[in-house]
Amino acid sequence: MQPSTRSSSTALAAAVASLALLLTACGGEDTTTSDAGTGSAAKPVEITYWSWMPGTADMTEAFNASHPNIKVTHAEIPAGLNGGYDKISKAVKAGNAPDVVNLEYQAVPDFVTQGLLRDSSAELGESVKEYAPESVRSLVTLGDRTWAAPYDVGPQTLYYRTDLFKQYGIEVPTTWAEFRAAAEKVKTASKGEARLLDFWGDDTATWAGLSQQAGARWYGATDDAWKVNITDPATRKVADYWKDLVQDDLVLNHKGWSPEATKAVTDSKAIALIGASWSAGSIRTTYPGQSGKWAEAPLPHWGTPVTGAVGGSAFAMTKDSRKAEAAAEFITWATTDGEAVKARLAAGTSSGLPAAEKLRAAARSTFDTAFFAGQDVYAVAGAQVPNIAKDWTWSPVHNSTTMTMQAEFGKAQKTGEFWPAFQAGQAAAEKAISDRGLKLAH
Repeated sequence: MQPSTRSSSTALAAAVASLALLLTACGGEDTTTSDAGTGSAAKPVEITYWSWMPGTADMTEAFNASHPNIKVTHAEIPAGLNGGYDKISKAVKAGNAPDVVNLEYQAVPDFVTQGLLRDSSAELGESVKEYAPESVRSLVTLGDRTWAAPYDVGPQTLYYRTDLFKQYGIEVPTTWAEFRAAAEKVKTASKGEARLLDFWGDDTATWAGLSQQAGARWYGATDDAWKVNITDPATRKVADYWKDLVQDDLVLNHKGWSPEATKAVTDSKAIALIGASWSAGSIRTTYPGQSGKWAEAPLPHWGTPVTGAVGGSAFAMTKDSRKAEAAAEFITWATTDGEAVKARLAAGTSSGLPAAEKLRAAARSTFDTAFFAGQDVYAVAGAQVPNIAKDWTWSPVHNSTTMTMQAEFGKAQKTGEFWPAFQAGQAAAEKAISDRGLKLAH
């Protein structure tokens, strides 16, 4: 059975209602007014902020310089499920959490249902409604409550070497059928020396985006229960497509972010990458010797111009923060002010696409497009935002499910037998939802 196709905010309202007692017990319902205001220049309110994302330390500095009534202390934490998220979770449970944290969208329901975040509807709800498109706003809204403020959005796109596409006589593919044909041509034209793509088939986020594009909806709500549908036909289609490409030796399949993956692109053995709007900055940083040779294009599709979304982040307040007014002022500035975007992106290591469309010109102004031969990558990525598949919902146990799936995907690096990882994810998600004390729809 397919999950409900209602918007995620509406569909999850009933499911979130079933965990109201859990939130109350964990403190997630606490909307206590801050016991400190926004301070004064003589004695600013001090708040803490944890993030792993590039540019956030510079952004915090800029905020402190322009807001004498609030002092934000920034701390860098590790990225990843077993890094920063684990650290945040433990800190909240121990009662010594920061006031503000960054979370990727897929982590928001997980943190909410553990009672780790503050219901920020009163402080952030109106601001979020003003600047975030509904497709992004729904990712931080559960049970008609606002739990975080969106910062950026990550439509999937294709990055490719323009010089090697020209050398091998390849047109930029617009469909997945054209993509396979291009992969065959690259292998032949390069006499087996190069492949069109290094797939990174162990990356669950990439799979989620590709499945979303194909029509999959891994999670949803039925009445007051969560529905898991990771092994649906749309996902199977995507898994089989990439299995065939791997087994036919038409793409490489290195572990994502590994030295081997980097070397394949550096040595021109892989001439394209599937990424997202934020990838432009990391590609430029990782492959500086290939400046002027890269471009970005819409992701190939299945016949209709639809794309998935990967990553994207938000700002949230932890449940025990007693400085909500000051924290909200910092979050609102970080997500809606052009100076905040410029300060964060000025280092050039990130190409995050602001969720607020009005901020994209400010973001673009910080990005040196020489690496992409003058191409406006912000325009390319921004044009894909309306094409992001609708009604995608993240689950309350996605973090633990991801760990299970990534371990299984790793076993398929050479074989391309990806489907068992999705089956393992289905079983792990159903068990974790039940173990969390939430209702599971069968």
